[in-house]
Amino acid sequence: MDKHYCICIGRKFCSGGRNVAALIADELGIKVYDRDLLKKAAQNTGFSEQFFDEADEEKTRKGLRGLFLNHLSSNGLTSNYLSNESIFNMQSDAIRHIHEQEDCVFIGRCSDYVLRESDRLLNVFIASDMDDRVARVLRHADEGMTESKALSFIEDIDRKRSSYYNYFTGRTWGDPAVYDICLNSSTLGYEKCAQIIVALAKERLGI
Repeated sequence: MDKHYCICIGRKFCSGGRNVAALIADELGIKVYDRDLLKKAAQNTGFSEQFFDEADEEKTRKGLRGLFLNHLSSNGLTSNYLSNESIFNMQSDAIRHIHEQEDCVFIGRCSDYVLRESDRLLNVFIASDMDDRVARVLRHADEGMTESKALSFIEDIDRKRSSYYNYFTGRTWGDPAVYDICLNSSTLGYEKCAQIIVALAKERLGI
């Protein structure tokens, strides 16, 4: 049995997945990892944090390649081509290393797939009603943002997350069959979602 447990959270854009993850981590006294993974990957490879920050789950495969080629060209590194798969593998290595070292919550990054062989893993997906997601974007956006623009923005981010996840895992992003539990934060609220996940984690992972 693995020494440490992990809760992996997939989420639709603006569904509150990050908020739920923070509540879970606070209740269990563990850390949440998301973009911090990119910093760890950057430290291990010598590439800039900005490069890994941009080469994230919201970029399509084509976008990743274009980003990387631009990075190489600007740094005179075109002879050392690093594939999109290598970027993914670097992040995956960081995820595995963290899982070996501590109990934690991962947000996105295909962490559920990367750690699929772990016997102390709980996979969660957080969704939310579109009206609530649009309202959340509008609350945090500039004055020029409209409901239609917010809707298009959300759908675009969801498509990119889906493309990233599906490409690297061979699974279907958001498919209930992929996860241990799927929750609607509009119906339950962030705190209730966190409570349900913590209770399930304690039952399933022996916390």
